[in-house]
Amino acid sequence: MKRWFERFDPGFLIAALLPLIGILPSFSADGVIRTADGILHTHRIFAMSTLLAHGNLWPRWVPWFHLGYGYPIFNYYPPGVFYLGGLLGLLGLSIPLAFNIVAAMAWIIGSIGTYGLARRLLPGTGALLAAMLWSYAPSRLFEVWDQGSLPQMMAAALVPWVLWGILIAATKPTRRSLVYIGLPFAGIILCHQPITLIGGLFLGPAALIIPLVNAPRDWRTLFRRWMATLGGMALGVGLAAIFLIPLAAELRYVRASDQASDVIAYLTSNFLQPSEIFAQPPAMDLTDLRFELPTTLGLVGGIFGVLGLMALIYRKKYRWALALSAAMAFALFMMLQASLPVWEFVPLMVQLRFPERFLRVAVVFLALLGGASLWLIPERWRPAGLALALLVVLAGALPMVYPNQAFVTWKNLSPTDEIDMEKTDHIWGTTSYDEFNPLWGKKPGWDTNMPYEEYRTDPLLIQVDIIDRMQQAPDLQVEQLGGATNRVTVTSARPVHFRQFYFPGWTATMDGKPVDVYPEDEVGAITIDVPAGEHIITLTYTGTPEQTIGALVTLISIGLVGVLLYRRKPLSEIAPPLSEVAFNPRLAGIFAGGVVLVALVNTYVISPDTRWFRQQSPPDAPVYMQTPVNMSFGDSFQLQGYTLDQDHIAPGGLLDIELFWRAEKVLDREYRPVVQLVNLPLSAAWGVSEPLIPGGGSTAKGYPLDRFASEIHEIPVFADAPPYIGHISVQMVDVATSEPLKLPDGTDRLILPPLIRIDGSGANLPQHLNVSFQPGVELWCAGIRPNGDSLSVDLGWHVTAVPGTDLNLFVHGLDANGALLEQFDGPPLGAEYPTSLWLPGQNLRGQVTLPANPAMTQLAVGLYPPGGERVQATRDGQPLADNQVVLTLDNLGCGT
Repeated sequence: MKRWFERFDPGFLIAALLPLIGILPSFSADGVIRTADGILHTHRIFAMSTLLAHGNLWPRWVPWFHLGYGYPIFNYYPPGVFYLGGLLGLLGLSIPLAFNIVAAMAWIIGSIGTYGLARRLLPGTGALLAAMLWSYAPSRLFEVWDQGSLPQMMAAALVPWVLWGILIAATKPTRRSLVYIGLPFAGIILCHQPITLIGGLFLGPAALIIPLVNAPRDWRTLFRRWMATLGGMALGVGLAAIFLIPLAAELRYVRASDQASDVIAYLTSNFLQPSEIFAQPPAMDLTDLRFELPTTLGLVGGIFGVLGLMALIYRKKYRWALALSAAMAFALFMMLQASLPVWEFVPLMVQLRFPERFLRVAVVFLALLGGASLWLIPERWRPAGLALALLVVLAGALPMVYPNQAFVTWKNLSPTDEIDMEKTDHIWGTTSYDEFNPLWGKKPGWDTNMPYEEYRTDPLLIQVDIIDRMQQAPDLQVEQLGGATNRVTVTSARPVHFRQFYFPGWTATMDGKPVDVYPEDEVGAITIDVPAGEHIITLTYTGTPEQTIGALVTLISIGLVGVLLYRRKPLSEIAPPLSEVAFNPRLAGIFAGGVVLVALVNTYVISPDTRWFRQQSPPDAPVYMQTPVNMSFGDSFQLQGYTLDQDHIAPGGLLDIELFWRAEKVLDREYRPVVQLVNLPLSAAWGVSEPLIPGGGSTAKGYPLDRFASEIHEIPVFADAPPYIGHISVQMVDVATSEPLKLPDGTDRLILPPLIRIDGSGANLPQHLNVSFQPGVELWCAGIRPNGDSLSVDLGWHVTAVPGTDLNLFVHGLDANGALLEQFDGPPLGAEYPTSLWLPGQNLRGQVTLPANPAMTQLAVGLYPPGGERVQATRDGQPLADNQVVLTLDNLGCGT
């Protein structure tokens, strides 16, 4: 015991304490912060705790989810963190407290894992800096304060543990080293599918490459090293088989098996811009209802990463510099739209929808690079350098470690609270897309016309469906006996429907004897054919053979873990040698005490009594708003203003604008904003953003009048948008009626004044003509097509210099003698794109329509300023008569 204590690296203790600065504010109220996912994950923890308390050792089906129709949530969504939170609930902790404890555990586990991983590569000081960079990366703080996804938090925290295990196995491939990989890898699988898939893109190659890097001259043991790394990952799959096997075998039973038609478009809209990835988040504005932390690795992390890469090269650690740089480069690439073909190629990748998830893995490699930066400092100065570096990272993070939203509290959390959330927020079964809705039935089962207060005291209640209950007398009589048991009396044989989705694994007994169950046609509710008379019917979810097989494989794998761990030799290989222990007790005590002191001061002094590191705008003057507008929409909302940093956008790109809204009265209806990039005459849109409500939350009802809501619109501009000029249009639409609210002038949309230019050179035009109009416009091609009673004239223009003024086009239809028969006069591209805004290098195609006069044999084309003389026209350098080009009707065309 003494020897183990002497070998213990106190850096692990400091790493465990580092997250304390950010963790304590999350316990500042008896509830859960109102994040995007936090509330629904709280309900899942409550469901898990309730089902465990009723003796269900591995719950898969929650009977009150999906408005009392039941939902196979834990059969398809990894239940790991909910199981952990449910166990805490069984110990008597409140469910919100269990949520916060699990979030804190994820933070601490990830910090320790990052330190342990970094200690295999770096000195202790560098490893501690790596743990700090991981703990306070903006992506971590975004998870805590904006997203609230417990499964993603925990899965991301286990990624460094798997890499640490791979390094151990590649260095010393013992039987026990398989466990070091298998346990955390199983944890990732059982926590979060997206991180499993994304992590697998890094962990799989690492399991193959690291043994090669660690033993380039020891080829005799290479196979053994591979067996250890790959075997460890296989062990993790076996441990998670209780979830994986039913998931794979039974995915065909739910709607997630069908890829949504808009998934590619939605994925594309969520790719990050290069400028976002290392942006430094601004200080939080406490008056902003919807202040959103950006998805970024942060400027501080980026700087430390670059310094660390330089240090690795300086120290001639070329292999690790290359490996970490390659991992970072791949992660960054996968967050940009250029990686879309890879997303489409890898199975199931597009279902992840959010490329920013790669930040959760990328931050591990960035932390390792950043930790290496202390190698640039002489060894004797590294403790001081570490202290300074920790303060720099903390200074960058402090503006993001405070809650902006209110905490949600429940006096007595119950299933009725979950059903209320579903009815209000339309988060069916606690999922955003209702992707686990069973496929039986024509309708999705969103009927809210049901009594559900009974669930408060009887969470396992399964009722006879409302369709039958409304028709009880005299054909059907029902008495609820508790849980899933009903006394049903029918006067003649008939099918009886229960308010529970049919799904493989459901069984039923009638008067103690098994009976068949099947889905009815409308919503796929469980149906039983009941003969005349009085009967006791009990429904039970007993599971499927695939679920039983998965459980058996997991039990066998657990037994294998016990076998692999059984040995007398202590676990010495996971600790660094004694000579490499980084912190003596005195130095460790100083760092640990400093972390605890800062955490306490931040939580009990800075957070409640100051506004340091945060903004608090006046409700009518948001500090991050650049341009005030103060326009009322239907006396319900006021658009206070906007922030726009772009004046041009490429086709297929994202146009970012931040709007600031404030309610003008207490709202009892729901509204949603519609923001578009429109052309100048407002006849077409080139992109649209339409979130659920102002600020992107779940409901606009009850907006407080003393706060405002910011919302960032990323407008995806169509890939075929022409290189024109447009405006941003803003509307506010009543969700119930789809009618836009009126502005004070009676219109229904506000046009923001900035001109937005769409980049690009425009159409691909053939150059059949060589006609120049001064100043700076060339006519490259013309195409004339009969179109019923009219003649369509396509003209292709090339711009060599800014015209500087608005020009009109004339197209005259002439007979064989040159007499004027028909004519058009107006802007070459209509009101959409005046010539004064044309740019050099653009190719522009316009169209003019003339009546189809049989006597017309030629066309004359020219340009002139309004009220002025025709501009000079030349062809092949020679002046043209009357400054016009005359075209026959059998020209070469102008492309498509």
